[in-house]
Amino acid sequence: MLQYREEMDPEVKPPRRNTTDEIGAPERYAEACRLALDGHYERARAIYRQLLKSTTDSRVRARIVSDLATLTRLDGDVEAACRGFRDALALDANCHTARANLALLQDGTPGRTLDRVRARSTRVDEAVSPPRQAVRVAIVNLLFNWPTTGGGVFHTVGLGQFLARDGFEVRHFYAVYPPWGIGAVEGPVPVASVPITFDDDAWSTETIQLRFREAVRSFHPDYVIVTGSWNSMPLLAEAVGEYPFLLRLGAMECLCPLNNVRLLCEGEGRFSQCLRHQLATPEICHQCIERRGHLSGPLHQRERALSGVGTPEYDKKLRWAFEAARAVLVVNPLIQMMVGPHARDVRVVTSGFDPERFSGPWPDEARNRERGVLRIFFGGLVADALKGFRVLHAACTALWKRRRDFTLIATGEPRGQVDEFTHFVGWLPQDELPHHLRAADVVVFPTIAQEALGRTAVEAMAVGRPVVASRIGGLPFTVANAGLLAEPGDPDDLARKIAMLLDDADLRAHLGAAGRRRFEEAFTWDVIIKRHYMPLLASRVSPGFP
Repeated sequence: MLQYREEMDPEVKPPRRNTTDEIGAPERYAEACRLALDGHYERARAIYRQLLKSTTDSRVRARIVSDLATLTRLDGDVEAACRGFRDALALDANCHTARANLALLQDGTPGRTLDRVRARSTRVDEAVSPPRQAVRVAIVNLLFNWPTTGGGVFHTVGLGQFLARDGFEVRHFYAVYPPWGIGAVEGPVPVASVPITFDDDAWSTETIQLRFREAVRSFHPDYVIVTGSWNSMPLLAEAVGEYPFLLRLGAMECLCPLNNVRLLCEGEGRFSQCLRHQLATPEICHQCIERRGHLSGPLHQRERALSGVGTPEYDKKLRWAFEAARAVLVVNPLIQMMVGPHARDVRVVTSGFDPERFSGPWPDEARNRERGVLRIFFGGLVADALKGFRVLHAACTALWKRRRDFTLIATGEPRGQVDEFTHFVGWLPQDELPHHLRAADVVVFPTIAQEALGRTAVEAMAVGRPVVASRIGGLPFTVANAGLLAEPGDPDDLARKIAMLLDDADLRAHLGAAGRRRFEEAFTWDVIIKRHYMPLLASRVSPGFP
């Protein structure tokens, strides 16, 4: 606490394993760190002393003794603190924190008086090192590729970019493991990033945690944001648990270990919705994995196995991560209600969007549309049953029997005319998507899964276009008064809602304007950083004991 961070000597190879692993109770060690940071010194001491009794490893004991000495210094007993730091160095000469703190107290000056030492170190965080102006934020995730089609990755990169623009010092840490297809990066990542590369021999839970921990330590963050890691999120939280950390859920990861959206495949193209989640009903969720796990994608299956989903050890780590997090950030109130009983602070913080992407100039709508023909736009994976394109196409087929005043534009392959009313434009780059959305009269988001946010719906709102979305997951919260809601998987209801907008230009204009206002008030990065992240990351704090 006179020096919370370990200033690693480049000549000294870091220990093979971190002390929290060697202690055997990482959650208890992290708890002691947090108690100390919050000023609960006696409670922290009690845990440290228990941990001291549980290990004979000299390096571990040195760390704990050094931490106890720091607490002693904060109580005002400089001489006893010096003795504690010397005891730590006697146990482990490479305990850099103890050495640095002892040097700070002694200052290398013979005959230095106690009063002068006290006067020099009245502010602990200022005495450690020259003050930093910027708060340091580490963002860690396991599942990352760039460029990407995933909304969670866009949020991760955007978060880093806009935190940096607002004066934070940001570093993004991600895993590279080619057999899983993760960590593939083509071209520069728009946020300062550190790849952590693994081969087959190193791809294990213990080594992943060790390497992330060492990489994050080298950055000395004030806060860590754990995101983009599905069921592996508790493992990364444990790896960085010595620092104040936030969990950021972009979907229902950790809640639905099957597929993050609680959609159950019943066979023959039939699906049903699940209303349970892993924090509330772990045994039922684990039984679901046993029955349906083979229906998940290969990456889901591998990631669950790596994380240990379904084991008592995983369940313990999962609950610790949610309880220990400074805050859990979720994207809609439904998920907030699920997580609320299992975490101390759960906040609805939506994904952020760069308003500059949606500022035009827009195509001339009169010239870019055949007279009298309205455009319905679908932006998603046409072949993915969860996205609901089949439902939309069935709805449009029914409409086409009654009217011929529309065309359905979808991001499908190969490009070209598909049938009388459907045209595929291929998969669109991010810089082109806003123009296609703006050129539409109605944007449809017909998912049958419990989507947490619905990025395309937000992007349609950003360009002032009305949305027809499924009444499911977070979409009622996202769309609010900016569109119409249809029953998921019901082409007849979807057709009715689309027809309402095709028939009413004033309603389209009204909903489009409401969507743009909602976008500006709730979804731009400027609003999200200032309203949510600034209060959480407002001050430079000492991130725990190294």
